[in-house]
Amino acid sequence: MVRTSEPAAPVDAAAPAAAPAATTTSAQPPSGERAPTVPTSGVPTREQPAGEPPPSAQPERRAIEPAAREQPAGETPPSAQPERGAWRKPPIPPRLDGTYLGASLGPGLGFARVTGFATDGAFAAMAGAARLGQMLLPWLGLGISAGGSYAVRSEESARQRLALGYFFVDATLVPIPRRNLTVRASFGFGGGAVRQAGKSGRGGFGGAMFGASIRYDFFPLAARKRPRRGGGFAIGPELSWLGATPAARGRPMANVVAVGLATTFYFGS
Repeated sequence: MVRTSEPAAPVDAAAPAAAPAATTTSAQPPSGERAPTVPTSGVPTREQPAGEPPPSAQPERRAIEPAAREQPAGETPPSAQPERGAWRKPPIPPRLDGTYLGASLGPGLGFARVTGFATDGAFAAMAGAARLGQMLLPWLGLGISAGGSYAVRSEESARQRLALGYFFVDATLVPIPRRNLTVRASFGFGGGAVRQAGKSGRGGFGGAMFGASIRYDFFPLAARKRPRRGGGFAIGPELSWLGATPAARGRPMANVVAVGLATTFYFGS
């Protein structure tokens, strides 16, 4: 016996298909418990505990910055670190600067030739001078000086004395401005005499005189007392020469070479 299937009813294409209604299903929880709510999307939401603000009201979480390192006492903060190149020392002001006032004193040897006395040997001399001047340029200074020398020697058991004095105009040159080395040339006039014990009279000389010296100045207190001002107190060794030249061949003359200590104060400009 063959069963024949009945033909399906025709579907009206014009009739819109009914959309299933989105419903929220909830399971029946046991008595005393809240049922979780299942949204229409099918993803369950976390139950909001009582007293906790909603996610939109919670503060934004920020990255916790590391605690600032404690600044040790006496250490320069990073914001105050010197810029590149600031480690260089400030320029040193010129020391041989401005008006100067100085003096020098030291031992040496004297030589003289005068009429009436035999002075073939050297005299043990002591020479000194006082100076006043002005540094016009970093390498040039002009000034005046006055000084003299006193020397003694023995001639045939007789004591001889040599004394001379002078007044000079000085020209001071600084070959290397960054070094406190000075060379001085002087010219002027002066005179002197030689005397001998047991003899009356004296053998004298005078007229034009010349001088020269080389000196190096140290400024021991300038860096602390005058760090930003030129000049200062200077002290240093000096090698000097002064001479009374003869007016003609065989005439009286005198020369003194001394090594001494010179002190000078430069007032700065």
